[in-house]
Amino acid sequence: MAKLLETLDAEATLSSRGRFVSDAESDITPMIDMVFLLLIFFLVASKIDQSTSVKLPPAKHGIAVAQQNAVIVIIKKGPGGSVIVARRDGTPFAADFAVQEQEIGDYVEAGMTGSPPFERPMDTIIVKAEGSVKEGDVARVAQAIGRATNTQVLNYAVVEER
Repeated sequence: MAKLLETLDAEATLSSRGRFVSDAESDITPMIDMVFLLLIFFLVASKIDQSTSVKLPPAKHGIAVAQQNAVIVIIKKGPGGSVIVARRDGTPFAADFAVQEQEIGDYVEAGMTGSPPFERPMDTIIVKAEGSVKEGDVARVAQAIGRATNTQVLNYAVVEER
């Protein structure tokens, strides 16, 4: 009888331990499955509107730069989505990037030293770009200007499209 009681006690502790352990560990696999299903549902059901334009607020901390004393490089969109880089008077630079970079450098150097087509030395450089011009095109022009002069300040302006 003592052996039977020992056996029953051993089974009771095992079963109570088994229940205790099984209660402490929960299977969260169904919950993870539901989270992924909800995530997929919202990704598929949401509609991203690419045509929505964002109105940017006017600059609060910009300073006015005199255009009379500035070398101005204009960047705008041309026909067919091409990018046109032009001088102050609207005369475009060459379409080839290597030649264009050299022309921009010569133009900026002439402006800073007062050589023709400028009557006097200019003290600032302004890059005017239309809002639809990509940042990479503006950066390419800025690098060409940086190679031509050692100026630390480059002023940017956004031209409103008509």
